[in-house]
Amino acid sequence: MPFQENLDKLCAEIEAHPVYANSYFYSLQNARWTKETYALHRANFFYRTELTVKAIAHVCARAADADDVPTLILFAYILNEECGNGEAKNCHAVLMEGAHNLFGRAAFDLEPLAVTAARHSPLITEGTNRYRKRMAELAGGSYQRLLGVTMALESHAEKMLTHCRTAFRRHAEYLDRAQFTREVEVYFNAHLDGGVEERHAADATDCVRRNCRTTADYDEVAYGAREMLNVQLDMWQDMSARVLELQARAPHADPPRSHRA
Repeated sequence: MPFQENLDKLCAEIEAHPVYANSYFYSLQNARWTKETYALHRANFFYRTELTVKAIAHVCARAADADDVPTLILFAYILNEECGNGEAKNCHAVLMEGAHNLFGRAAFDLEPLAVTAARHSPLITEGTNRYRKRMAELAGGSYQRLLGVTMALESHAEKMLTHCRTAFRRHAEYLDRAQFTREVEVYFNAHLDGGVEERHAADATDCVRRNCRTTADYDEVAYGAREMLNVQLDMWQDMSARVLELQARAPHADPPRSHRA
Protein backbone atom coordinates (compact mmCIF):
# COMPACT_ATOMS: atom_id res chain seq x y z
CA MET A 1 0.00 0.00 0.00
CA PRO A 2 1.39 3.43 -0.94
CA PHE A 3 1.00 4.96 2.51
CA GLN A 4 2.91 2.04 4.06
CA GLU A 5 5.73 2.68 1.60
CA ASN A 6 5.61 6.32 2.63
CA LEU A 7 5.87 5.20 6.25
CA ASP A 8 9.08 3.35 5.42
CA LYS A 9 10.43 6.56 3.89
CA LEU A 10 9.32 8.52 6.96
CA CYS A 11 11.24 6.15 9.25
CA ALA A 12 14.36 6.72 7.14
CA GLU A 13 13.71 10.47 7.24
CA ILE A 14 13.48 10.37 11.03
CA GLU A 15 16.81 8.58 11.29
CA ALA A 16 18.46 11.22 9.08
CA HIS A 17 16.88 14.25 10.75
CA PRO A 18 19.25 17.17 11.57
CA VAL A 19 18.31 16.89 15.25
CA TYR A 20 20.79 14.05 15.62
CA ALA A 21 23.69 16.19 14.36
CA ASN A 22 22.92 19.33 16.35
CA SER A 23 25.68 21.47 17.86
CA TYR A 24 24.59 20.80 21.43
CA PHE A 25 25.07 17.06 20.99
CA TYR A 26 28.49 17.84 19.52
CA SER A 27 29.40 19.82 22.65
CA LEU A 28 28.27 16.94 24.87
CA GLN A 29 30.62 14.68 22.95
CA ASN A 30 33.62 16.97 22.85
CA ALA A 31 33.52 19.81 25.40
CA ARG A 32 34.03 20.06 29.15
CA TRP A 33 31.28 21.36 31.40
CA THR A 34 31.77 24.34 33.67
CA LYS A 35 29.67 24.94 36.76
CA GLU A 36 27.43 27.26 34.75
CA THR A 37 27.01 25.08 31.68
CA TYR A 38 26.35 22.00 33.79
CA ALA A 39 23.69 23.81 35.84
CA LEU A 40 22.09 24.90 32.56
CA HIS A 41 22.13 21.34 31.23
CA ARG A 42 20.69 19.82 34.42
CA ALA A 43 17.77 22.24 34.72
CA ASN A 44 16.72 21.96 31.08
CA PHE A 45 17.27 18.20 30.86
CA PHE A 46 15.13 17.76 34.00
CA TYR A 47 12.29 19.91 32.67
CA ARG A 48 12.42 18.29 29.24
CA THR A 49 12.59 14.72 30.52
CA GLU A 50 10.11 15.11 33.36
CA LEU A 51 7.52 14.92 30.59
CA THR A 52 8.44 11.32 29.72
CA VAL A 53 6.25 9.41 32.19
CA LYS A 54 3.35 11.79 31.63
CA ALA A 55 3.61 11.31 27.86
CA ILE A 56 3.72 7.52 28.12
CA ALA A 57 0.76 7.49 30.50
CA HIS A 58 -1.12 9.71 28.03
CA VAL A 59 -0.41 7.24 25.21
CA CYS A 60 -1.77 4.43 27.42
CA ALA A 61 -4.95 6.40 28.12
CA ARG A 62 -5.46 7.27 24.45
CA ALA A 63 -4.78 3.66 23.38
CA ALA A 64 -7.36 2.38 25.88
CA ASP A 65 -9.88 4.94 24.64
CA ALA A 66 -9.22 3.84 21.04
CA ASP A 67 -9.57 0.13 21.96
CA ASP A 68 -6.02 -0.32 20.69
CA VAL A 69 -5.05 -3.14 23.02
CA PRO A 70 -1.65 -3.99 21.44
CA THR A 71 -0.46 -0.39 21.85
CA LEU A 72 -1.86 -0.25 25.37
CA ILE A 73 0.03 -3.42 26.32
CA LEU A 74 3.32 -2.23 24.85
CA PHE A 75 3.20 1.21 26.42
CA ALA A 76 1.94 -0.08 29.74
CA TYR A 77 5.08 -2.22 29.81
CA ILE A 78 7.25 0.80 28.95
CA LEU A 79 5.48 2.82 31.65
CA ASN A 80 6.21 0.08 34.16
CA GLU A 81 9.89 0.20 33.20
CA GLU A 82 9.97 3.99 33.57
CA CYS A 83 8.38 3.61 37.00
CA GLY A 84 11.04 1.19 38.22
CA ASN A 85 9.04 -2.02 37.79
CA GLY A 86 7.12 -1.19 40.95
CA GLU A 87 10.19 -0.13 42.98
CA ALA A 88 10.09 3.59 43.77
CA LYS A 89 13.87 3.80 44.22
CA ASN A 90 14.34 2.46 40.68
CA CYS A 91 12.00 4.91 38.96
CA HIS A 92 13.91 6.52 36.13
CA ALA A 93 13.00 10.02 37.32
CA VAL A 94 14.44 9.17 40.75
CA LEU A 95 17.61 7.78 39.16
CA MET A 96 17.88 10.86 36.95
CA GLU A 97 17.56 13.27 39.85
CA GLY A 98 19.98 11.39 42.06
CA ALA A 99 22.60 10.96 39.33
CA HIS A 100 22.59 14.59 38.21
CA ASN A 101 22.57 16.01 41.73
CA LEU A 102 25.32 13.74 43.01
CA PHE A 103 27.53 14.68 40.09
CA GLY A 104 26.67 18.38 40.41
CA ARG A 105 27.67 18.38 44.07
CA ALA A 106 30.87 16.39 43.55
CA ALA A 107 32.17 18.25 40.51
CA PHE A 108 30.81 21.77 40.93
CA ASP A 109 29.53 22.09 44.51
CA LEU A 110 26.01 22.72 43.18
CA GLU A 111 22.99 22.54 45.45
CA PRO A 112 20.52 19.74 44.58
CA LEU A 113 17.66 20.49 42.20
CA ALA A 114 14.40 18.54 42.35
CA VAL A 115 13.08 17.37 39.00
CA THR A 116 9.67 18.82 39.83
CA ALA A 117 11.25 22.20 40.70
CA ALA A 118 13.20 22.53 37.45
CA ARG A 119 10.31 24.28 35.68
CA HIS A 120 10.78 27.25 38.02
CA SER A 121 14.52 27.54 37.39
CA PRO A 122 15.71 30.81 35.81
CA LEU A 123 18.01 28.64 33.69
CA ILE A 124 15.15 27.21 31.61
CA THR A 125 15.60 28.42 28.04
CA GLU A 126 12.90 29.69 25.72
CA GLY A 127 13.61 26.69 23.50
CA THR A 128 12.79 24.30 26.33
CA ASN A 129 9.58 26.17 27.12
CA ARG A 130 8.61 26.04 23.45
CA TYR A 131 9.33 22.30 23.45
CA ARG A 132 7.02 21.68 26.40
CA LYS A 133 4.25 23.84 24.95
CA ARG A 134 4.43 22.27 21.50
CA MET A 135 4.48 18.76 22.91
CA ALA A 136 1.29 19.48 24.83
CA GLU A 137 -0.34 20.79 21.66
CA LEU A 138 0.70 17.76 19.62
CA ALA A 139 -0.43 15.32 22.33
CA GLY A 140 -3.90 16.82 22.14
CA GLY A 141 -4.24 16.09 18.43
CA SER A 142 -5.47 12.97 16.68
CA TYR A 143 -4.48 9.52 17.89
CA GLN A 144 -2.34 8.95 14.80
CA ARG A 145 -0.59 12.28 15.35
CA LEU A 146 0.18 11.28 18.93
CA LEU A 147 1.62 7.96 17.76
CA GLY A 148 3.80 9.79 15.24
CA VAL A 149 5.11 12.03 18.01
CA THR A 150 5.80 8.99 20.18
CA MET A 151 7.61 7.13 17.41
CA ALA A 152 9.92 10.09 16.84
CA LEU A 153 10.46 10.58 20.58
CA GLU A 154 11.50 6.99 21.06
CA SER A 155 13.88 7.19 18.10
CA HIS A 156 15.43 10.36 19.55
CA ALA A 157 15.78 9.01 23.10
CA GLU A 158 18.49 6.43 22.43
CA LYS A 159 20.72 8.94 20.65
CA MET A 160 20.16 11.72 23.19
CA LEU A 161 20.92 9.49 26.18
CA THR A 162 24.02 8.09 24.50
CA HIS A 163 25.42 11.60 24.01
CA CYS A 164 24.56 12.52 27.60
CA ARG A 165 26.21 9.37 28.99
CA THR A 166 29.32 10.18 26.99
CA ALA A 167 29.40 13.68 28.51
CA PHE A 168 29.24 12.27 32.05
CA ARG A 169 31.90 9.68 31.26
CA ARG A 170 34.19 12.49 30.15
CA HIS A 171 33.94 13.79 33.74
CA ALA A 172 34.05 10.46 35.59
CA GLU A 173 37.20 11.45 37.51
CA TYR A 174 35.19 13.67 39.86
CA LEU A 175 33.80 10.62 41.63
CA ASP A 176 35.20 7.29 42.69
CA ARG A 177 34.83 4.99 39.70
CA ALA A 178 32.63 2.46 41.48
CA GLN A 179 30.35 5.19 42.83
CA PHE A 180 30.19 6.85 39.42
CA THR A 181 29.01 3.61 37.83
CA ARG A 182 26.61 2.74 40.65
CA GLU A 183 25.02 6.15 41.25
CA VAL A 184 25.52 8.30 38.13
CA GLU A 185 25.87 6.07 35.10
CA VAL A 186 23.09 3.80 36.40
CA TYR A 187 20.45 6.21 35.08
CA PHE A 188 21.78 6.02 31.52
CA ASN A 189 22.57 2.31 31.68
CA ALA A 190 18.96 1.57 32.69
CA HIS A 191 17.91 2.95 29.31
CA LEU A 192 20.79 1.96 27.08
CA ASP A 193 22.14 -1.38 28.25
CA GLY A 194 20.48 -4.36 26.64
CA GLY A 195 18.99 -2.26 23.85
CA VAL A 196 16.05 -1.00 25.95
CA GLU A 197 15.60 2.25 24.02
CA GLU A 198 16.05 0.50 20.69
CA ARG A 199 13.25 -1.88 21.69
CA HIS A 200 11.04 1.05 22.69
CA ALA A 201 11.62 2.68 19.30
CA ALA A 202 10.81 -0.55 17.45
CA ASP A 203 7.65 -1.05 19.52
CA ALA A 204 6.50 2.52 18.88
CA THR A 205 7.03 2.04 15.14
CA ASP A 206 5.01 -1.20 15.21
CA CYS A 207 2.17 0.67 16.93
CA VAL A 208 2.24 3.29 14.17
CA ARG A 209 2.17 0.64 11.44
CA ARG A 210 -0.91 -1.02 12.95
CA ASN A 211 -2.72 2.31 13.08
CA CYS A 212 -1.68 3.67 9.69
CA ARG A 213 -4.44 2.36 7.46
CA THR A 214 -5.13 5.30 5.16
CA THR A 215 -3.29 8.18 3.55
CA ALA A 216 -4.95 10.51 6.06
CA ASP A 217 -3.58 8.38 8.91
CA TYR A 218 -0.10 8.61 7.39
CA ASP A 219 -0.36 12.38 7.04
CA GLU A 220 -1.17 12.71 10.74
CA VAL A 221 1.65 10.37 11.77
CA ALA A 222 4.14 12.24 9.59
CA TYR A 223 3.03 15.63 10.89
CA GLY A 224 3.40 14.56 14.51
CA ALA A 225 6.83 12.98 13.97
CA ARG A 226 8.25 15.92 12.02
CA GLU A 227 6.88 18.55 14.38
CA MET A 228 8.29 16.72 17.40
CA LEU A 229 11.77 16.47 15.88
CA ASN A 230 11.73 20.08 14.70
CA VAL A 231 10.80 21.48 18.10
CA GLN A 232 13.38 19.22 19.75
CA LEU A 233 16.02 20.55 17.37
CA ASP A 234 14.94 24.08 18.28
CA MET A 235 15.47 23.29 21.96
CA TRP A 236 18.98 21.88 21.42
CA GLN A 237 19.96 24.81 19.21
CA ASP A 238 18.77 27.23 21.88
CA MET A 239 20.78 25.31 24.49
CA SER A 240 23.87 25.57 22.30
CA ALA A 241 23.41 29.32 21.96
CA ARG A 242 23.08 29.69 25.73
CA VAL A 243 26.26 27.68 26.28
CA LEU A 244 28.14 30.00 23.92
CA GLU A 245 26.80 33.01 25.84
CA LEU A 246 27.97 31.57 29.15
CA GLN A 247 31.38 30.76 27.73
CA ALA A 248 31.74 34.29 26.36
CA ARG A 249 30.94 35.78 29.76
CA ALA A 250 33.42 33.59 31.63
CA PRO A 251 36.23 32.65 29.21
CA HIS A 252 38.68 32.02 32.03
CA ALA A 253 36.41 30.09 34.38
CA ASP A 254 38.11 27.74 36.81
CA PRO A 255 37.87 24.03 35.97
CA PRO A 256 35.59 21.82 38.10
CA ARG A 257 37.06 20.40 41.25
CA SER A 258 38.11 16.77 41.52
CA HIS A 259 37.65 14.44 44.46
CA ARG A 260 41.29 13.49 43.89
CA ALA A 261 42.60 17.04 44.22
